[in-house]
Amino acid sequence: MNAPHALKVSFSLGLGLLAAGCGNQAEPGGVGGNGPTAGAGASVSTGGTSGSGGASGSGGSTVIGGSSGSGGSAAMGGSSAGAGAGVAGASGSGGFVGVAGGSGAGVGGSAGNPASSYKPRIIVTTDGEVDDRSSMVRFLMYASDYDVAGIVQVNSRYQRTGHSRDMWVETVIGHYERVLPNLRKHHPDYPDGARLRAVVKVGHEVAGDREKSPPDYSTKDTPGSQLIIDTLLDDDPRPVHVPSWGGANTTAWALYKLKTAYTMAEYDKAVAKIRIYCIWYQDRGGQWIEDNIPEAKIYEAYMWDNVWDYQSLTGPSPADVKTYMTSQWLNANVKSGHGPLGAYTPQSFISEGDTPSFLPLINNGLDQHLDYTWGGWGGRPIHDDGNHMTDGADDGNDNKPFWRWIPMLQNDFAARMDWSVAATFEAANHPPVAKVMGSLRRTAADGETMTLDATPTTDPDGDTLTYSWWQYYDADSAAAKVVITNSQTKTASFVVPSEPGKQVHVLLEVTDNGTPPLKHFQRVIVDIR
Repeated sequence: MNAPHALKVSFSLGLGLLAAGCGNQAEPGGVGGNGPTAGAGASVSTGGTSGSGGASGSGGSTVIGGSSGSGGSAAMGGSSAGAGAGVAGASGSGGFVGVAGGSGAGVGGSAGNPASSYKPRIIVTTDGEVDDRSSMVRFLMYASDYDVAGIVQVNSRYQRTGHSRDMWVETVIGHYERVLPNLRKHHPDYPDGARLRAVVKVGHEVAGDREKSPPDYSTKDTPGSQLIIDTLLDDDPRPVHVPSWGGANTTAWALYKLKTAYTMAEYDKAVAKIRIYCIWYQDRGGQWIEDNIPEAKIYEAYMWDNVWDYQSLTGPSPADVKTYMTSQWLNANVKSGHGPLGAYTPQSFISEGDTPSFLPLINNGLDQHLDYTWGGWGGRPIHDDGNHMTDGADDGNDNKPFWRWIPMLQNDFAARMDWSVAATFEAANHPPVAKVMGSLRRTAADGETMTLDATPTTDPDGDTLTYSWWQYYDADSAAAKVVITNSQTKTASFVVPSEPGKQVHVLLEVTDNGTPPLKHFQRVIVDIR
C-alpha cells in the first residue's frame, strides 16, 4: 500500500562522505573520487510534508484509437506494426495524457494495451564519474528499449568541471559499435553509433556554477540545454525522461529559459512532457526546479544509495542479493569474455549509482515509465509534495523497492552481455513475453471475481515457463491484501475488495528455464467502482 512516507536527509560535505551516484570514492581505472570541496559544510534536505502516498484517482486508461493503416479498430489501441500505435490517456495514478505510439509494438504490447506499444524517450545528463561510466555500459546494452534523444555532459558537486574533455562517452559508443552487429541478431532496434554520437552534447560544466542556480549561472545557454528545450518542444507527444546522473544544472537552465523566453503555451507543453529522476540533488539545480517549476514531475531519489552505489556490498541488501553485485559476478558476466563494451567497465564490483534512473524505461513489462510511483526496477517513489516524489517503502523497508528486483535484473543484464558475443539468436537466452488476455487496466465492482489469464504468453526460445501472480500491495491505493487463487498457474483469480475508488495492482511474473533464467511481467491495474 502506498503509505505516507516523509524523508529528511541531511549530510555534511566533509571528509569521508561517499557521494552516491556521483560519489567520491576512487575506483581503479576510472575518474572520479576527487571528493567534495574541503570544508564546504553544506547540507541538503529532501524533506517535505508526509503525503498521502500515491494516487487516489480511480479513472482507467482510455484507448483513443488504433494506428492508421494497421487494421486495428479504434477500440483496440495499438497494433504490432508501424508507428502511431494507439493513444493512452490516464486519470489517476499520476499518469499522462495524449501519448502516441512509437515505431513498433515492443515486447509485451497487445491489443487494448497501448502503453506497451511505444518506446520511452530519454535524455541522460551525466557528470562522467567512474560509476557513470559503468552505468553507461548498461545503458547502451538496453538502447534497444528506449529512444535516446540525448546524452548531455554536466558537472556536479562532486565532479567540479565535468569530463567532456575526456571524450569518454564517445569511447564507450565506440566499444558499443564493435558489438552492435551481434546485438542486432538478438534485437533489431539497437541504434547506430552515429545516431548516438549525434545527440551527445555538452551542458553546464563550469565549476563556479555548482553552487548557483538560474538565473545566476556564469554559463548561460549550452548545446545541452538547447537540446533539452528542442526535445520538449518538438511534435513528438511522448514524455521525455531526463535522469540526472550528476547535477541538474543543465535541466534547470533549460526550464528557466522555457519559463522566461518562450510563450506560456510552449512552457506548458514542455513541463507537461518532462520526467526528471535525480540521483540525489547533486547541485542546486534540482532544488531550484522543485521550488520554481512545480508543474514538472521530479523524483529526488536517495535509498538506492547503499543498494546500488559504492556501499552495494556492505549495505542493507540481503546476502543473496549481494552475490549479484560482487567482483566475481561482474567478472564472470560482464568484464571477461563478453566483448569490448563489457571489458570497458571501469569498476571492480557492481556499484552503478546512476543505473536506477533509467531502469523504469526498460521493456520488462512493468511499464514503470508510465508512472514512477507504480514501482519497478527503478524503485518506487511516492508523491510527498505536489509533483515532487521521494522514496517509498515496500513492507516497511525503504531499501527494498530497489534490492527486491536485483537478482532478476542482473540475470537480464547477463543475458544482454551474452548477446554481445553470441553469434546467433539460438546461442543466447531471451526473455519470455508475458501477456495477459484482455486489458491491463480494468474497472470492477467490489465483490466481483476478477479472472486473470496468461494463455497468450510465449517464449522466443521455446523454454519451459513458470507463472506467478502476486499483488504488488505497496503500489496499491487499496488497503486490502487479496487472496489470489491458483497463483502459480496460467489462469488465476481474486475477489475485488470493497474499497470503491481505490486500485489493486496484480503482477504476472513469468520465468523461463534458460541460462540465465529470465523474467518478464505484465501489470494488471483494477480500479474499484
